[in-house]
Amino acid sequence: MDATDTLTPRDLTADDLPALMALVREAGWNQTPEDWRGMLARGKGRGLADCTDRIIASALTLPYGATLGWIGMVLVAGEWRKRGCATRLLKDCIAELRGAGRVAGLDATPAGRPVYEKLGFAGSRGIARWRRPASAPSGGITPGTRLAGPGDLDRITALDGACFGAPRPALIRDLCARAEPIGWVAGEDAFLLHRAGLKARQIGPICAPDLATAGQLLDSALAAFGEALVIDACETRSGFDALLEARGFAVERRFTRMYLGAPAPTGDPERLFAIAGPELG
Repeated sequence: MDATDTLTPRDLTADDLPALMALVREAGWNQTPEDWRGMLARGKGRGLADCTDRIIASALTLPYGATLGWIGMVLVAGEWRKRGCATRLLKDCIAELRGAGRVAGLDATPAGRPVYEKLGFAGSRGIARWRRPASAPSGGITPGTRLAGPGDLDRITALDGACFGAPRPALIRDLCARAEPIGWVAGEDAFLLHRAGLKARQIGPICAPDLATAGQLLDSALAAFGEALVIDACETRSGFDALLEARGFAVERRFTRMYLGAPAPTGDPERLFAIAGPELG
């Protein structure tokens, strides 16, 4: 009998938040209960429960437009790892997305990448997580940028969809509703959003036409926040790593953006400097 045959698959709900946050903390990840609530509201979570009805493994799909589905939050409790739990949940996610006619995308950790490759996922581009320790904020706003307001939501949503490669208005609305300030914009074609995290504030997405504008947006964010910060930066953006290093960031870990099925959405990698997070795309 397979080890996972003793587990019960079921859909995740907000009632599972204590168990889900226990998985996050055990893995050392950054998601908050608010992140989980938003993802469960916009997508579909699935889990495996043990004989006590405790969720010991999770996975989640988020629909983005008509053709893309994002897989995230693939977590397994320590005592159940390397026993087929993640693969079992991933196959369910893939079947759901295929049934809806969606290409499956995800950001893989080095440990997870071999699992995804066995299921047919192929690497697309590299992403590096950069971390900066807590430091005193200056409270200023960089010239050329301004605080985003509710009137900027439609433009930010359109820019995000163009840069990411699929529309995701519900995600952008959620990020903007939870953040104070909402974020920063520069001109008509650049923005930076952020959200609170369990261990550090997550900066991203960052969409900008050039490195200089991305740097201006980042500097406004750095001036506002004193806590530890993380940025998941696209490695296709030449010069952004040097800019982050000069501002006190250091690489913490790396991901590989992967897709199952073709053609994969490409978006506009020349304008996407940082993603919203590996669980969000």
